[in-house]
Amino acid sequence: MSREQIYTWREQIAQHFAGLGAWQALNLAIYSLGVMAARHCSPSRVSEKLGIIGKPMTVQRRLERWIDNVRIDKRLCCQSWVSWLLGRVKSKRIILLVDETKLGKCLSVMMVGLAYHNCCIPLAWWCYHEKAWPMKQVDLIGELLSWVAVGVPAGCVPLVQADRGIGCSPDLVRVVRRLGWRYLFRVQKSTHFRTSQGKEHRLMDLIMPGQCWSGSGYIFKKAGWLPATVHLIWLARYAEPWCLITNDPAIPGQAYALRFWQEAGFRDLKSDGWQWHTSHIFTPDHADRLLLVLALATALTLTAGTLALSDPASFPVLKLNHSRTPFSLFRLGLRLLDFLKEHGFQFVLAVFCSISFPSLSAPATSPPLFPKSVGA
Repeated sequence: MSREQIYTWREQIAQHFAGLGAWQALNLAIYSLGVMAARHCSPSRVSEKLGIIGKPMTVQRRLERWIDNVRIDKRLCCQSWVSWLLGRVKSKRIILLVDETKLGKCLSVMMVGLAYHNCCIPLAWWCYHEKAWPMKQVDLIGELLSWVAVGVPAGCVPLVQADRGIGCSPDLVRVVRRLGWRYLFRVQKSTHFRTSQGKEHRLMDLIMPGQCWSGSGYIFKKAGWLPATVHLIWLARYAEPWCLITNDPAIPGQAYALRFWQEAGFRDLKSDGWQWHTSHIFTPDHADRLLLVLALATALTLTAGTLALSDPASFPVLKLNHSRTPFSLFRLGLRLLDFLKEHGFQFVLAVFCSISFPSLSAPATSPPLFPKSVGA
């Protein structure tokens, strides 16, 4: 890391985070680059890798002041970050993943992330003490989605995915519909479904192990029956089926597999990358500001991984005799950063030249997943 890199990164941050002052932008640049160098997010550990800035104790206090700075507006920073990141999108396909993660028994975090090549980039988040919800769960998710909506490019219709702990909610369905977006939620297998012919079933009664089924009708009886398409997938090796609902019949049930990218994203923030779970930063406001640092560090690392994957001849960090890599894009980015440092090169600090997404369609070699109709 050089001073030139730090100030180049600061200029980019200042350009996209209009709500940050000059010193705030500089400290965000220093902290995010320091996290990448230290592979850790604790101020004490990061400061040891920032000797170019000053003595470790002095730098540590500087990073701690960033974490403690109440003048940094979480909502404005998330909106600025979303606008910056989604402004690189060259496709109308945006997949948003919603889930909650925990840091032991001390802290819970609701997060909306961007699905990106088996990884997930934090977009908007809210930290709170366990069971001390700042508002109702649906209201909290709706608030975060409204922050993301500010930066969604014109013409894009995001797809929101959530597991059954979150997605089994008619109120959340209404929130996404009001935004004009699409959803693919997993619901409980005991959820009731009414066909267009008026027949009522529990979802679990419509499928057996090894089968797939789909159809359109109505769900959530107690909420007054909301229209939806249902996809049921029960692979023989699993103990229970995926019971999925969507407002877009063109979205196949297989697309729900992308939701697990957020679990990979949480691992990148924690044990696979920045050791967030060992930071001992458990005050919600402090954790909110730390997550902004980690979001930038994650996006830069994925940028490096994208570069290595797109040009393996120039960046020989795969060390494979075939095209498939055993490394995630995040780990590949870390390897490239190590490679550049080892050979005396500097990484060009930019958050993506463009963002592309995998197709939601089923693979051409797959058998039809939904051969039945629901009319019977």
